[in-house]
Amino acid sequence: MNDLSDDLPPRAGENHRGNPDRYFHVMTEGWFVYTREGVRGPFVDRNLAHNFLQSHISDIKPGDDPSSSWRL
Repeated sequence: MNDLSDDLPPRAGENHRGNPDRYFHVMTEGWFVYTREGVRGPFVDRNLAHNFLQSHISDIKPGDDPSSSWRL
């Protein structure tokens, strides 16, 4: 087996998860943010959307099942 992992750059990890594609604006509606549970918003400005996302990420516990959000 050929191990090509030596040619790959190191993973950035959680220190670089500021994905700008998570935020989008809908005119006359506001700012929205993508989470693994779906779209959240609207927020008055991008900064509030960012603050929500940071709070949401910090509330997720390592043992949480990401697929459990749809279960009742």
